[in-house]
Amino acid sequence: MVLSLGAQFGQLLYAEIDYVAEGANARRFSELYAQDVAIADVFVPKVYSELTTRKLLTMEWVDGFRLTDSESLEANNLDKKKLVDTLVQCSLRQILENGFFHAGMNL
Repeated sequence: MVLSLGAQFGQLLYAEIDYVAEGANARRFSELYAQDVAIADVFVPKVYSELTTRKLLTMEWVDGFRLTDSESLEANNLDKKKLVDTLVQCSLRQILENGFFHAGMNL
């Protein structure tokens, strides 16, 4: 049975609401990129599977700030252009090399 594009999108959207699946995707992302020197600046918070349910995703807390927060970028000596480049490279590699895209919930 062939599903319409709308039906496929609905299934994907519903799957994103399942936090057990979301946690598995985060772990897969981490496995794919943990050894990748080219994008060594990418950090994936640990997923606590034993505390995760379909309705609750429990992950390691990571302090941070938005890419648009220029004051914090400067204070932490971070190069916005380099961060954007890392984001783009990681996204393209996910799609073009691995056929797996995981944007995460905090992007």
